[in-house]
Amino acid sequence: MSKIHNDMLTVDPDFKALSKAQREHALQGLYYLSNQAGSENRPSGRTQIELIHAIGSCLLGVKPESISLNSEFSIQALGSQFLDEPAAIKHRLLQLFLLAELVLDPLPEAVASAVEQIAESLAIQDEFLSVGRDMSRGAYSIVASDLHRKGYLGDPKNLEKGGKMMRVHKHLLDCFEGDEEDLELLTQWLNLEQCAAGTLGRTIWEYYQGRGFVFTGQEGSVNPSIAQHDWLHVLADYATTIEGELEVFTFIGSAIPDPSGFAFIVAIVSLFETGRLDQWGGGVLNADKGHLDLPGMPIRLADAIIRGRKCNRDVMYEIDYFSMKDLPLGQVKELLGIPPKSPEAIQAGSVGFMAPQGITSYQREHGNHNYQPPLE
Repeated sequence: MSKIHNDMLTVDPDFKALSKAQREHALQGLYYLSNQAGSENRPSGRTQIELIHAIGSCLLGVKPESISLNSEFSIQALGSQFLDEPAAIKHRLLQLFLLAELVLDPLPEAVASAVEQIAESLAIQDEFLSVGRDMSRGAYSIVASDLHRKGYLGDPKNLEKGGKMMRVHKHLLDCFEGDEEDLELLTQWLNLEQCAAGTLGRTIWEYYQGRGFVFTGQEGSVNPSIAQHDWLHVLADYATTIEGELEVFTFIGSAIPDPSGFAFIVAIVSLFETGRLDQWGGGVLNADKGHLDLPGMPIRLADAIIRGRKCNRDVMYEIDYFSMKDLPLGQVKELLGIPPKSPEAIQAGSVGFMAPQGITSYQREHGNHNYQPPLE
């Protein structure tokens, strides 16, 4: 199988305290998972293998070609390797296995069972283990319901603090509830036009203008939660293409310190890779399969994960972006600890929101040309 040869190895902050032997053992476990799935013989399996290569080089700091695929692997031995490690580190490690599991389409029950055994060996419980099991059984409606109500997205406390950060003037009962009659909120968005050039506020106002997006607080707008993620397109510099959505929601889900933020990654992969979700985000985003299969996307996804973990803050519901509207864009990035993209991610095709390829043809057609990325 082909492997990514990467001399610029990086390690996720969660795994820096682990020994090289531990990180190698974790990568060996991921390849074991691909063998359980017979990944070389299925399209989604080949995508899974490329993703595992990227996880190895970008997150575990291990050259994939240094791992022997023919050596024996024991799930119990994996658990013993991490016996004395903090639960938080083991939880993040388990989510790499969950991610590798969820990109498979169809998802074999044997793989779901193997991931459950790995979780047991690590002595970690994760609410998304049941999501993998339900996916392997084709119970996609249950998965959609669970993603909506479990963990981060279904936590009333998160909704309450999120409403305050988004400046919503109603009590949100649902993470994707609309707010189309909020004149005060709408006025705050419209007033961003008055911010100085180069500030966060003016930049996102131009971003909305160029794409023909409707400001929240009025009829026809997206819900406040989806509007909130637009700030991250600007700050983390991700395109508004489907590939950019995969990157930005992976960044968001990884940045949230609570492991339940993984819900964002499960949802976006289920929407834009496997298509197991018909729609998400309150109907704003609709299924479009196969985008993680594109060349370079596994590296781009792994880079989004490590950028999120380096940021390590709830960028969705704990930041009042309006309070920073008058600050230069670069200063806000520095304040929030958002690192730049890696050269490998850029080489793999990750473009910014103002790159010529950073906007869809539909958005270009419906937006104000004066505020759009230049044509090539």
